[in-house]
Amino acid sequence: MRAWLQAATRRIKHAPESAWLWSALAVPVGCSLTAHARLVRSTSSVEERGPGAAFLGPAIYVNWHRHLPYLVVQHGERGRWMMVSRAPYMEPIARWCRRMGIQLARGASGDAGREALDELREALRRGESVVLAVDGPAGPPFRVKRGCVELARSAGVPIIPVAYRSRHGREVPGRWDRMLLVRPFDRVTVTYGEPLTPGAESDAAVRDRLAEALDALDPALTGRRP
Repeated sequence: MRAWLQAATRRIKHAPESAWLWSALAVPVGCSLTAHARLVRSTSSVEERGPGAAFLGPAIYVNWHRHLPYLVVQHGERGRWMMVSRAPYMEPIARWCRRMGIQLARGASGDAGREALDELREALRRGESVVLAVDGPAGPPFRVKRGCVELARSAGVPIIPVAYRSRHGREVPGRWDRMLLVRPFDRVTVTYGEPLTPGAESDAAVRDRLAEALDALDPALTGRRP
């Protein structure tokens, strides 16, 4: 049954004739997500820690897709940039991100992805910072894709891994990314790893180091990665 529901959901998400549905849902869903996120932020205790927390200057902040929900709040407060697909089903998420303060570059692999990366590169060169879910938007989970390393090299900025954990957080059952949701009246710890500047090593070696750093920030993944 779960597999059937997931397949049906994928068909609805990507069907061209469903674009009107996502457009209609953009405002109510975006507002609902915004209200929940602001409730979480106003009622929860939030601690920032780690060597990258106090970094000054432009950087690429990376995370597993699992950690997007609360990091939209965290990065939105700082007006950072994020890439979000132009697909119609992402309109509610795009609206939510904008309301939280995220600046958007619209695109994804195979759909204006290169143009979106160029927009992020220009933001970095202006001294602004960028956020990337490095195993998104659809996996495979916990595998760093190459775009973040290429972007860091071309813009000459470091990459900073980020994750969070919370006392009452819960994973969404059945999701590919093991998405971790934060509840109101929670206790959230956002951890920033050591800034990593790609040097002479290969892009593959940098991606491996990033994966290790991201895993180290999330004890819940120990022994559970595919």
